[in-house]
Amino acid sequence: MRPSKHLILVSCPEQAEEDRRLLRLALFMGVLTTTIMVEDVAGLMQRLTSKFQPGTFCLAMSADTLTAMSKLSIEGADLHSAISQCTKELLVFGCDGSKEQSSALSQLTAGEISGIRVLDQAERFALPQDAKSLSRQLAGQNFSVRQESQISVFELRCAAPSVEIIMMANERPIYVRVKREACPIFVLAAELADVDKPLSRNHGLENHYAALASLLIFLRHCFGESCWHAPESTARLIIDDPVLSDRYGFLDFQTLMHSMQRRQYGTSIAFIPWNYWRTSRQDASRLLGETSNLAICIHGCDHTNREFEAANHLDSKAALAMRRMESQQERTGAAFDKVMVFPQGLFSRAAIPALRGNNYLAAVNTTCFPTDNNPDDLKISDFLRPAITQYSGFPLFQRHYPRRLFDFAFAIFLGKPALVVEHHEYFRKGCVELEEFVSELYKMEPALSWPSLTAQLTRSCLHRTCPNGSVEVQFFTRRFQLVNSGSIANHFLLRKHEPDTTTIQSVVVDGVSVPFSFDEGFLKLEVLADSGQVRTIELVDQERAPQHASAFGVVHNAGVLMRRGLSEFRDNTLARHSELLKAAKRIARVLKVTGDARKNLS
Repeated sequence: MRPSKHLILVSCPEQAEEDRRLLRLALFMGVLTTTIMVEDVAGLMQRLTSKFQPGTFCLAMSADTLTAMSKLSIEGADLHSAISQCTKELLVFGCDGSKEQSSALSQLTAGEISGIRVLDQAERFALPQDAKSLSRQLAGQNFSVRQESQISVFELRCAAPSVEIIMMANERPIYVRVKREACPIFVLAAELADVDKPLSRNHGLENHYAALASLLIFLRHCFGESCWHAPESTARLIIDDPVLSDRYGFLDFQTLMHSMQRRQYGTSIAFIPWNYWRTSRQDASRLLGETSNLAICIHGCDHTNREFEAANHLDSKAALAMRRMESQQERTGAAFDKVMVFPQGLFSRAAIPALRGNNYLAAVNTTCFPTDNNPDDLKISDFLRPAITQYSGFPLFQRHYPRRLFDFAFAIFLGKPALVVEHHEYFRKGCVELEEFVSELYKMEPALSWPSLTAQLTRSCLHRTCPNGSVEVQFFTRRFQLVNSGSIANHFLLRKHEPDTTTIQSVVVDGVSVPFSFDEGFLKLEVLADSGQVRTIELVDQERAPQHASAFGVVHNAGVLMRRGLSEFRDNTLARHSELLKAAKRIARVLKVTGDARKNLS
């Protein structure tokens, strides 16, 4: 058994909030952590060498701790020499621009960092391509987010060849690696993120990209496969609303299919179940053939106003949508993914157990916040996993519009599926914009694959290699495909977040019931898999009474028919006449039939 690699936080007796944030994020990422309180360099070296083998840990300390220790050592160079004897990486964080910190950093880096400046605010962040070995999919990417607080940036010695810039703010370095002898030094000025901080619809993960990416880059680089990571990178385009025909609005299916084949990507149509009776066998066979990589998933039920935000009939709507899709499949052979995309992006917390109870695999949505969520429901940590599972243990995967490439770079870096959402208007000029976007994704991640939603989500997981060589796996869907891509047979420790222990009746592996347990909100089981073997794990819920799956009466159906007809008239006709379309949208807002007076998220 190889020794476990630790992240050792060197801290002064009074531990700062930044220290605690570092520990929480490292633990969340599966990294073993230890804290050593020291008051002098000799004490640090003695404690390190007595407890840990050289090369089995990385060191981290705040700039304040570094400053305090530098005052106690003869020279800053002595501190670096002592550290480099026992560790391969050092992280210094929390640089605030004080003269004492600047002096200590200058000594530690042999003058490569000559000082620290403070900017009142920063809006433009970039990760240079030259640091790709560290920042991986994030390299070459940039993003804009307004930082209201001050931010520190480094002043570097001119033509410093041993300094590698990892991240910049307003074209100034805020995160660098200084290559010094056997122990490179990572120096970070950006504020560390608090993974326990609640998020909201108006304050999402994108506001914390800089604070998260910087430390995650360090952890992924230093701890490799012992840190949570995804075994593969996947993507999928989802187009909302179209019926299955030759053309819908600006979307020409033949053009799309030729483009998919030429540029090697896959697409799912978020199909409105109400339209199930309109799909012909010929169209289903032509569009959804085995070689097309075009598929359909479920988009609401009738796609009426706020239909999955309402508090009533959620079970019936979920059941009816599933039954309609099954009827379409029986009649036309059009298989579908049991994945829900909520109309207008709106759903309530009660909608999630309704999906689970009706055997949906997952939900994919532009927002992961229910319209009735509590302020503390979802935290930063929830968005660092492939799926949100806080509601009934049911997975909710987030998708993004192809507006900002960094959203997808960060998703792939975290091990999330890169899910792209668009509507027919995006294809006004054909598939040119889409193909350019797909090319950028491939530049970011050449190994990107585009499986169907079912294949993608049932394989979505995170791995972490244990000291004994076994693999711990977090998975998110109740039907999960475990793939042993290693060269030898191995032992897998599987875990899935299940907040309600009374929900699960049994766990089946390749059709055979197996033992399982619960621990701190997670279902756990152990599986052996040979090299290259694929094992199918299924969590079976307690039986429940079948839901009524009939429609909601003549008046309701007449309203749906009118709504669908008007929606298609808008997409197929009015969309080609901008002034008429604007007028129609104004009328729809007055009549309150748009789904939301705020930004439409569907």
